Amino acid sequence: MAKRSFRPEDALRLRTATDPDLSPDGRRVAFAVTVADETEDRLRSSIWVAAVDGSSQARRFTEGPADKSPRWSPDSRWLAYISTADGRPDDAHVRLAPLDGGMPARLGDLPGPVSQLAWSPDSTRLVVVCRVGAPDRSEASATERNAPRVVRGLAARLDGIGWQDGRNHLFVVDVDSGSARQLTRGEYDHADPSFSPDGAMIVFASDRHPRRDDRQFRADAWVMRWSAAPGGGRPRRLTNGKGGVAFPVFSPDGKTIAFAGQVTDRWNEDTHVFVVPADGGTVPEMVAPDLDRPTVLFPGLPAPMCWTGDRELLMLVNNRGAVTLHRVRLGDRRSREIVGGDLIIDGVAARPGRRAVAFTAAWPDRPSEVVVTTTAGAEPAALTRLNDAFLAEVDLAPVGRSTIARPDGTEVEYFTLLPPGRAPERLPLHVDVHGGPHASWPSGRWLAFHQALAAAGYAVVLPNPRGSTSYGQAFTSACTGDWGGGDCEDILACCEDLIEHGVVDGERMFVSGGSYGGFMASWLVGRTDRFRAATAVAPVVDQTSMVLTTEIPEFDAFNMGGLPWSRRDEYEKRSPLTYLPGVTSPVLVIHWEGDLRVPIGQGEELYTGLRLLGKEAELVRCPGGFHIERTPSQAVDCTSGSWPGTSSTTLAGKSGRVPDPRFRLGP
Repeated sequence: MAKRSFRPEDALRLRTATDPDLSPDGRRVAFAVTVADETEDRLRSSIWVAAVDGSSQARRFTEGPADKSPRWSPDSRWLAYISTADGRPDDAHVRLAPLDGGMPARLGDLPGPVSQLAWSPDSTRLVVVCRVGAPDRSEASATERNAPRVVRGLAARLDGIGWQDGRNHLFVVDVDSGSARQLTRGEYDHADPSFSPDGAMIVFASDRHPRRDDRQFRADAWVMRWSAAPGGGRPRRLTNGKGGVAFPVFSPDGKTIAFAGQVTDRWNEDTHVFVVPADGGTVPEMVAPDLDRPTVLFPGLPAPMCWTGDRELLMLVNNRGAVTLHRVRLGDRRSREIVGGDLIIDGVAARPGRRAVAFTAAWPDRPSEVVVTTTAGAEPAALTRLNDAFLAEVDLAPVGRSTIARPDGTEVEYFTLLPPGRAPERLPLHVDVHGGPHASWPSGRWLAFHQALAAAGYAVVLPNPRGSTSYGQAFTSACTGDWGGGDCEDILACCEDLIEHGVVDGERMFVSGGSYGGFMASWLVGRTDRFRAATAVAPVVDQTSMVLTTEIPEFDAFNMGGLPWSRRDEYEKRSPLTYLPGVTSPVLVIHWEGDLRVPIGQGEELYTGLRLLGKEAELVRCPGGFHIERTPSQAVDCTSGSWPGTSSTTLAGKSGRVPDPRFRLGP
């Protein structure tokens, strides 16, 4: 049977595998699978288990509806995971599934929701992160619900969470009794705990700086003796008080701690893997320092590295748009790639002394699956077939990559998706600009949107202009202080390359982007008339109001070179709002009302400004959500552009042509 083209509603059929964990004997892997629930308009997740040798099919291990973070006990008796009941995010808790038979049961009665867990080496305890001190709004009186809020510093809100009531503290929970002991106290948050190999120490990430309530994404690595032994209980800092630390973990011999992060407070610093002696005394040392490629920290996903020996690590490396798997020995200047090619690995699991390695991966023309290899780099083999039925029915556009040389000698890469089976004629072009700016295309997460565009007849262009990650620190830093400068010219040059090669029609070009990409879409239509129409999703359009309303104001101040009172001209110069009088293209603005990273006021300023100037613009306000969170139905709407009341004239441009009349521009 012939395959059909991708449809926007196919986004609901895609299954995603994340957060793999390898069993202690290396024979099984547990992972989470996320699917869309159309009826409830939400994502549901459950734990699955598969045999590493492929001798049996992967099977669903839990029912959900929101199970995540599967972790095998070292003695292989239990599988622990975090579970949340329907509509009760404040009740996230640990469940233990006995592997010798029996039903999973809730462990302990903690005073708040649990967000992370890790086993002790002897399998008798778990260390967990639990939110403490947040008020129970469900039982509050009307007066209490309407009480004024006293804001605690600039970091009182976080996109994806909202108001950060209470603090994240560490608890040790006994497996047999379920009794819990609180380890940390005070006005600090804690994350990413794990035990030392002898079980006596716990390492974790925490920001205890005096300005901690006025800054985001900063943390140090700390160790503490968790038992009640003399001298125990007082955390000891291992890092320098700058930058960020995530997922600190002991080496198998307990002498070294590895973590992902940065050791400077510069917002354009690439993320790397570092090691530091467990007893402190020296500054962190970058792993494979000559590689000049970052590792990755995907929001809500596991550590990008794991120990395979006392002095050997596996780590994810972001290189030229892909995320591949490398093996490295401490002291070596470079790492060795053991799984490469066009793929984005977003989770990896291995065990010291075991050859098996499991990882989850995707690419814009290959949906997410669990894959296995070995520490020696054996040919990767797919362990799951989560999306086989979908792939058997739907023809996906392949992803191509091209490189151009800019006049200053800078090489810029871009990716393309062209309609499957296209006729030999010039295509309309749709360029989609990634966010960040310190991010990179492509992304398996945006598979549905980009495939829908290609299926509708567009040549989809995904540029990685200067400022993008995965091309080295100098390239990442190249747009700092120059938003709308060299990065803008790089994007236009990628479009010109396709025009010169006869692939696209330069008279039918469209642009979209979200966050920084929304900034760029708004910037481009204010500075050039090359684009028939633009879609700006959660766009940054006014740098002054952005720095004063976002929950990460230090980020904007860093990119503008200071605060608006001392850099007024720069803030005005780098704001698309300044150039709205020059806009001639129709603009669609899309924004989520719950966005805290780029507050909805940014999108409203763009829309209102354009309408006041008599320009053609439409605004789509999506209820709820955050900067990077949306419901399944909203994701389909974004992919298809099927919002009531929006006009195809505005979305396609008065003289434009949308190849599929059902298709309208999304983000």
